[in-house]
Amino acid sequence: MSNRRRVIIIVTSVVIGCILSYFVFKLRRGGGDLTDQDQGFLITNFTFSLAIILGVGYFFIWNKKKDL
Repeated sequence: MSNRRRVIIIVTSVVIGCILSYFVFKLRRGGGDLTDQDQGFLITNFTFSLAIILGVGYFFIWNKKKDL
């Protein structure tokens, strides 16, 4: 599997997870609008999850040449 395909799979899984989180927040609010705090949490969740997963992926996949 190529590195590009791995990145696409990782990003897709994070986006799907964030969409599910969005719907959970909507259900929690009874279908109403999300508050600014909810939107901030979702954006933070997306940003950090993507950064952590891609960081770990980079460390283990692309640095494979260094025999970790």
